[in-house]
Amino acid sequence: MTALHEKFASWYLRFNGYFTIDNFVIHAADDPTRISRGIIAPHTETDSIGIRMPYSAEIAGRLRIVNHDLLIENQRDRFDVVIAEVKSGNDNRPNPVWRNKNFAPIEYIVRFVGLYDERQIADVASQLATHYCYENEKSRIRYIVFANEPNQHYLEQGVKYITFSQIAEFLVEIRGQCWIESGIGIASIHHQWDEQINKIFAMANDFEKPLPERQSAILEFLVSESQKAG
Repeated sequence: MTALHEKFASWYLRFNGYFTIDNFVIHAADDPTRISRGIIAPHTETDSIGIRMPYSAEIAGRLRIVNHDLLIENQRDRFDVVIAEVKSGNDNRPNPVWRNKNFAPIEYIVRFVGLYDERQIADVASQLATHYCYENEKSRIRYIVFANEPNQHYLEQGVKYITFSQIAEFLVEIRGQCWIESGIGIASIHHQWDEQINKIFAMANDFEKPLPERQSAILEFLVSESQKAG
């Protein structure tokens, strides 16, 4: 994975109404087997945790800014939590905590999110570990892997994958086009945003280029910037 790919996935969540916490560390402070030279190794790290409120909407004047059905479908006025894992390299499997169904770190995440009381946490974590999703009438919590392409084995096991190409398609064909189709303009100004994300957004809204070229430009930028970073 690269920092830019993690950022790309996190901003995708943000563009779709999710409040995010990046680089969330699952500590293992009470596990003596993980102590070495006074340092306690964490269980794992989650690239991003996102939570979307039940009635989230972004409306600017007469424009309702469009979200991505691929991500938010079936939310149905519930709290929606995404535990995001970003895989930009060849290994697009879930990380070992999820592959090995290690309940303790998953319970840690569920407890931190704070939607379920202590009596529910073990069941929620068990459902997540087994099915990569838990939902009830008030909430949904999912483990989603962002990657170049899905891992077919884990896709069949129930892991939801969203590819970087699908994110680029969303930015170009859905998010960007909703401004044009509303007759408002190309896009608004976001100088406060991260510099790399602003560059990606500018590519998505370069109306002088056809849609496929814009998507390709975004994906090429992800690769080239990641190579520069080493």
